[in-house]
Amino acid sequence: MKQQHLIIGGVIAAIAILTGLGVLTYGFSQGGSLPGLEQPPTAPDDSLDGPQVTVTPPASLAELAAEIRPDYPELADLLENPELGSVYKDFYLVYQQGGREAAVALAHQRGILNEADQIVMTLVLDTEETAPLIAELEAEGVLIEAQFRHKINILIPLSQVQAQIEAEEPALIVERISNLNHVIRLELPPKATTKQRLIQGQGVNVTSAATWHEQGITGRGVKVGVLDLGFGGYRDLLGNELPDEVEVGQFGDRSTFATEVHGTACAEIVHEMAPEAEIVLAYYDGSDAAMGEAVQWLIEQEVDIISNSTGSNGLTPLDGSGFVAEIVDQAHDHNIFWVNAAGNEADAHYRGHFADADGDNLHDFAAGVSTIPFIPLDYDIEGQIILSWDDWQQVNQDYELILYDSNGTVLAKSEETQDGSEGQYPIESIFYVFDDPDVYYLSIENYEGQADGQATFDIFVYGASLDPSYVVPAYSLTNPADARGAFAVGAVNWADDVLEFYSSNGPTADGRTKPDLAAPSVVDSASYAPEAFDGTSAAAPHVAGAAALIRQAFPDFRPDDIATFLQERAIDLGAPGSDNAFGAGRLNLGESPAEPTVPDSVPQPEADIQATSTPRTSAPVGLPGQSVGIGAESGGGSGQADDSGGAIVFVGLCLLCFGGLAASGLIIAGFVVMRRR
Repeated sequence: MKQQHLIIGGVIAAIAILTGLGVLTYGFSQGGSLPGLEQPPTAPDDSLDGPQVTVTPPASLAELAAEIRPDYPELADLLENPELGSVYKDFYLVYQQGGREAAVALAHQRGILNEADQIVMTLVLDTEETAPLIAELEAEGVLIEAQFRHKINILIPLSQVQAQIEAEEPALIVERISNLNHVIRLELPPKATTKQRLIQGQGVNVTSAATWHEQGITGRGVKVGVLDLGFGGYRDLLGNELPDEVEVGQFGDRSTFATEVHGTACAEIVHEMAPEAEIVLAYYDGSDAAMGEAVQWLIEQEVDIISNSTGSNGLTPLDGSGFVAEIVDQAHDHNIFWVNAAGNEADAHYRGHFADADGDNLHDFAAGVSTIPFIPLDYDIEGQIILSWDDWQQVNQDYELILYDSNGTVLAKSEETQDGSEGQYPIESIFYVFDDPDVYYLSIENYEGQADGQATFDIFVYGASLDPSYVVPAYSLTNPADARGAFAVGAVNWADDVLEFYSSNGPTADGRTKPDLAAPSVVDSASYAPEAFDGTSAAAPHVAGAAALIRQAFPDFRPDDIATFLQERAIDLGAPGSDNAFGAGRLNLGESPAEPTVPDSVPQPEADIQATSTPRTSAPVGLPGQSVGIGAESGGGSGQADDSGGAIVFVGLCLLCFGGLAASGLIIAGFVVMRRR
């Protein structure tokens, strides 16, 4: 009888252990963790402990012009030309001083020379009547790459520039172009960037969209335009991760259309959320002019929704105005719901008032500190640093941006003119290809001490980690997410609704709460597999796909109606109510309409609609440490996360412990029985 008891007890213990292991496995798959060993939400530790460097600003272009005028009067005139961007002045100056090889190296490092050995440039005009000017440019041998409204992207062959510089009587082409009628500025094309990150992550967030699909609401009859900087590999996904057919348009420089997969990954998410919506792929090269052409084409294609996971920072007042914001508003006026990634710059943004306690004309980032450090993310990274300040109306306060290496040696200086002339902006920018991920430094100079010192600065550093001591998440929103016609989307981790540390915060400069909503990120995609598709880039197309479902269910809804519907159903996260981290909360479609508006004559789909990704174990995701700065606001808090995964793990652990103790007791009892016999 005792042996029977032992056998029965052993079976019970084995069942408890096996059940516990099964429950544990399931709990971990749902994002649970061992009680007491949860990973606290923290951002990556990017602290820069390097010493501060002593820096000396270089001579100004005006001083250099005065120095070289006796020997090189044409070059001196060019250096003093307020219409020409300072990076082009640097190019000509280095060419004169160091020859072609040195000038070409600088041009590549500063982003003004493309792979076809052509100088890239944007012309800003005071008119939208461009036909006569384009004819004059083409007569000069200049190539036209894109044109929209009062901006023209041009390409100047390097060989033509070289021939003119080396002629006995130099006739510098950029000087002639600047003197053409209606040209008010020659600048490096401002480029939008993708709002995406790559980290190890897990699969797609399970949303309420599935219940809408079950009711036949799948986006049928709705057309979604995906605006992006590349659609590499899209043909290979047609008929599975993408619809059988898509329309495609290309605008501007097409060099990254087939190599950049970012737009394809965004289109995958739209298709997953709205599997029967039509998808239109609109490629543009990141420039304003090409974007204008692309959006005009999307309007002509009669799209209902535009999903845009690109943008730029620091190039507009962030108050809903500006060239690109006007393009968004135009689309909105055509009854198009524009969804825009909020941006990934919450951890790459500094904001502060000008201070100069020691009177050296350099901004003090802290007491006695006139530089701000950062580290590029990798070797050969194309970094871009943008400085802007709140002088968008008068543009008569002149500041300069200077880049140094770890020894305090000047690597680059942006020295645009701000004297109130037409076509000027309170912006300095440096595009630079970093050779190694060392510590670099930035400083802001009050040009010749002439500015009144009342400016509030914004600095954005792309492709690098900014020292967390100086990070200010507030006002880190990307443009055109600030446009009045844009619906801005922040990013939360799909598994726990925790705000991603990089997700850009509002408000806008005119006080509007942004983003409008948060949506899932860190999801799988065929384009980025096996890495996760992360960033507000991944969040925005979730909302665009959800909007396609709403548009099918409520065909009379206008963009503002869709926005209201989404915000009213959102799951509130962070501070109660709408805030500048989560917006109204996380995307949640809720229950589908009781009577979907699907024509009876159209057959319902027979195949099950499958998600394109599978849940995997969650990587630790959290919030950045908040710094004290001008306008700093809370970057959010942990969301109202579902704790069921942790509870399941706890139950499994209890079963394992019970089974283990029972098995141990039975073994001891067995020994006792055997000894008695």
